[in-house]
Amino acid sequence: MEPIRISSPADAISYMGHSLGYWPQESLVCLALEGKTLGPTLRVNLPGTTDPSESYAERVAHAVGFDREATAVLIALFTRQPWGQGHPKPFAAMIQGLERRLLAAGLLVHDVWIVGPESFATYDGANPASCGRATPLAALESCLMSAELVYQGSSVAPSDSPAIPELFAAVDHDAVQSVICAMSTNPAHSLEVAYQLWMDLIDHDGEPTHEQLAEVLAALQHVGLRDQILADMPGINEPMAATLFGATEEAPQWDRIDSSEKLLRQLLTIAAPTHAAAPLTMLGHICWWKGRGTAAANYLHVALTFDPDYHLARLLDQMLGAGVVSGWAQHKNTAYRNHH
Repeated sequence: MEPIRISSPADAISYMGHSLGYWPQESLVCLALEGKTLGPTLRVNLPGTTDPSESYAERVAHAVGFDREATAVLIALFTRQPWGQGHPKPFAAMIQGLERRLLAAGLLVHDVWIVGPESFATYDGANPASCGRATPLAALESCLMSAELVYQGSSVAPSDSPAIPELFAAVDHDAVQSVICAMSTNPAHSLEVAYQLWMDLIDHDGEPTHEQLAEVLAALQHVGLRDQILADMPGINEPMAATLFGATEEAPQWDRIDSSEKLLRQLLTIAAPTHAAAPLTMLGHICWWKGRGTAAANYLHVALTFDPDYHLARLLDQMLGAGVVSGWAQHKNTAYRNHH
């Protein structure tokens, strides 16, 4: 990553949003510093009331520590919880535990900020029991960092929760069901043909016909083919387990994954609820690979609404709940933002 100069809290907080590509909500964001160079940005959901501060802090410190070149960390809490005068500091025990664990790992915590809906402040103010003086969020828009990044073409989306695209806009349950029935006469051959169709659509970025969408959606109801497509999607020659968990040293071909994401979103426009769990779960898996946990949870929630027993969706949902971050999202050489 090219060196970028951060000279103010507004610069740092603004950079976090641009680095992620969206404005975090109820999130803890850690920006690693590699000497004078900015390292990767890590975002995790803030802990719930049932999540012990120490275990949460340990997981976050472990994830930040994956960057072996990191020497220091900048931290920001993005929350709607009140933190002004007369209110206790939110997540005080968690922040103390995280600072302690990062320091034990040899990482200096330079600064911690708290960012609310309308303003931000230094988390560790002059009074240990309260935060610093609030600065309006408008200061972020006028800072040099934001101006430079916007000039370079960067933008920050309002949130990481994409709307489910045109869900059931043109439901064709009968067409998909008829393809499923036809496949049952010679499943091995039918699934091979569907696999080749998927690859052709991805590699040539063509616009699929309604019939092709129905064929692909029907084939994805077969768990084996779904997993094979997920494993082959990144375009790298690695064991299936390593690919599915984003645990390879080689970076995935993010352009192929983006093309797959586009096709899966097209499938949702014809998918009836009985056939929607597969593409929804695969979209959630892609978001998890990219480190976009909120978007992944959004897709998985809808998938489990339609099919509460869909095993892969339940597994991924449990991983998200435990704070598991994909390996690719934890390393600057494999992370999604670095492929542009």
